[in-house]
Amino acid sequence: MCHLALECSSTLKYVNFCIVAVGIYLYRALPWRTQLSDPHAALEGIGDVTSGQSNLFRLLVESIKDYAIFVLDPEGNILTWNPGAQALKGYTKDEIVGKHFSKFYLPEAVQSGWPTRELALAQKEGRFSDEGWRVRKDGSTFWASVTITPLRAEDGTLTGFAKITQDLTERRHGEEQIQALNRELRQRVSQLDEARRVIELRTVELQKLSGQLLHVQDEERRRIARDLHDDLGQQLSALSMLLTKQGGSKEISEIVNSASASVRNLSYLLHPPLLDETGLRAALDWYIEGLAKRSGIQISLIIKPPIFPRLTREIETTIFRIIQEGLTNVYRHAATESARVEIEKQSEWVTVRVRDYGKGLPPEANSLTPFKTGVGISGMRERVRQFGGDLTVTSAEPGTLVEAKIPLFR
Repeated sequence: MCHLALECSSTLKYVNFCIVAVGIYLYRALPWRTQLSDPHAALEGIGDVTSGQSNLFRLLVESIKDYAIFVLDPEGNILTWNPGAQALKGYTKDEIVGKHFSKFYLPEAVQSGWPTRELALAQKEGRFSDEGWRVRKDGSTFWASVTITPLRAEDGTLTGFAKITQDLTERRHGEEQIQALNRELRQRVSQLDEARRVIELRTVELQKLSGQLLHVQDEERRRIARDLHDDLGQQLSALSMLLTKQGGSKEISEIVNSASASVRNLSYLLHPPLLDETGLRAALDWYIEGLAKRSGIQISLIIKPPIFPRLTREIETTIFRIIQEGLTNVYRHAATESARVEIEKQSEWVTVRVRDYGKGLPPEANSLTPFKTGVGISGMRERVRQFGGDLTVTSAEPGTLVEAKIPLFR
């Protein structure tokens, strides 16, 4: 649109230039250029001009309908009037010739002396161009583009002015509409920016709340695990010892021992003490070995580098929970005989992968329909997001790959 506006503006300037040039040539060809005291006598003098020139320029000016083209004397009185001027302003030639051109201006412009000021500026600068409101015969107004050029005799004496006027009301209305649309667009963009800032603020607040909930959840798991181990576990151990001492039923002793083992295993699953005491690798070895025995799935654990350093408590807990949840999903849904767990530490990242070789993701996961991953995957993803990382679940052909990238520094 800007390109079109520039093109139209250039065309308008070119047309104005040509019309002004024609007006100057015509005016200088007329016999009244040195005597303007009687405009009607001057009009009658047109016949004295060379017939070919007079007819040529008269036909040219009178054929232009989109522009008002007329000549003023040095005081601003109208000397000529073309059909374009009559169509634009509503006056006939007989009604307007001899009148001052200030009739076309708003009253406040006339009171301020602006029409006379235009002539003075044109005389001083050699040309005057302006846009503003003008008045028609019927009192209606229009937005006009005006060009005034001084006309001088061969000795430099000012003999009058050539004036070109074009109605640009439609263009102005179009520009106003564009400006209104731009204002509305800026307002909408501002509203969207504000909404985005609010959403970002709410997202940060939700992430903080989610992090707090995960922290509370982990602490609650530790507490329950400790209570199971230290309280219920100890009571079951004492009961087992009492039954043995009193020669109780062997069957009852086996049930008590089985319950004690279940409580201990549940306690470790909630929060393995090895994770706090000796680190991630020992906790994973214990967990994977136990899951492999219970499920019959062959699970390989690959850790790089082999001598794996201790990480922060939060990151080690997050890695353990990702692997725990991932392998639980493998056991429940994958229908596989084997799985692989990889942990790779780099300078700034830890990458965790849980891969199975089972039936893979459901068909809807590869379609355009959003795939519901479930609470477990969402929980893993939220844990990783707390560190600024990312977790993905993709088809591995065969099977499924869960991959998490966790930054070591935030």
